[in-house]
Amino acid sequence: MELSKEYMLSQYQELGILNGNNSVRLVRHSITGRIAVKKCMKIEQKPVYKFLMVHKNKFIPQIYGYFENGAQMIVIEEYIEGRNLEDILCEQRMPVEEGVRIVKEICRGMIPLHTASPPIICRDLKPENIMLTLQGHVKLIDFDIARVVSPGKSRDTVIMGTEGFAPPEQFGRRQTDGRSDIYALGTILNYIVLKKFPVEEIVPGKLGEIIRRCIALNPDERYQSVKELEGELEALYHGRNKYEAGGNGLSAGELLGWRRFLPPGFRNGQVWKMILAVMGYLLVFYICLDMDVSENGVIITGIRAISQNILVLLAQLAEIAVIFNYLGCRDRMPLLKLDNRLIRIVGYAVLELVFMVIAVLIWMLLDLFI
Repeated sequence: MELSKEYMLSQYQELGILNGNNSVRLVRHSITGRIAVKKCMKIEQKPVYKFLMVHKNKFIPQIYGYFENGAQMIVIEEYIEGRNLEDILCEQRMPVEEGVRIVKEICRGMIPLHTASPPIICRDLKPENIMLTLQGHVKLIDFDIARVVSPGKSRDTVIMGTEGFAPPEQFGRRQTDGRSDIYALGTILNYIVLKKFPVEEIVPGKLGEIIRRCIALNPDERYQSVKELEGELEALYHGRNKYEAGGNGLSAGELLGWRRFLPPGFRNGQVWKMILAVMGYLLVFYICLDMDVSENGVIITGIRAISQNILVLLAQLAEIAVIFNYLGCRDRMPLLKLDNRLIRIVGYAVLELVFMVIAVLIWMLLDLFI
């Protein structure tokens, strides 16, 4: 390793093993304090990580550097704060709409890879390698068995992949390409909705037809690009077609149509969340409606006090709606989507102040007529 690169690598201080994998460690940059992930892998992966470092992708952790060390390569990449999809699905059932959103965003993240020259394919798409950040953003991690497509080869040199998610051709039948990732995406979507592999049960209705096409044994019968698959899911996500979700007698379009308007805490139908939501809402209502309103040291009563209490209540409900992204309102506020937690906290505080100022202004306006 060159002396300059060895010095750059030495600036990352190891903090410990990550997820029990001895070849993956959490590190901190000694100058900037930035937390990152240090991974050791085979030198054959250099073309993949070189591409990822040059072509930044918001759906893939940023590559800060890679260092050759004989037959091995050391990669320093962005640390993603969040949870992987498998862990989330072990605890709760995910709404169809959310599953479609996740797969759509994976498609968008893979478009630059599949359209590269030569193309790069992941080959290990599975719930454990899909992270959801604290803000709900989708991140693809672990490109350890990704490969560059080699024109003219009849099959992959090394047979790798996760059984259940990897397509048949990935186990030696022919060379893998972008359609192999599409097979994995169909399996993942089915797994999100039913927590089952397609060989066990396939989602009914039109969504099932999309999944069946993704997992066709013959790659020529699958969607031929992730962009094509994304287009099909785009129609589903916006509810322009009716897709049966199964299990409750409602189509996914109908289910998402009315559930999305339920208040935070009631949208996914989990009992414990609804109980907590009821307790929280009752507490907010009690505090806001029972508070004393005074003017020049004199407590106001009657309709003037009630109107101000109601306006304060509405301001708090608006803040709750933003915090829990009701109808996607938080996604329209750039300041609240940043990865920096401190900035987001400041953003919520400023928004609370804005809501309260608006409430006061409305109360002053109503006071003229009361």
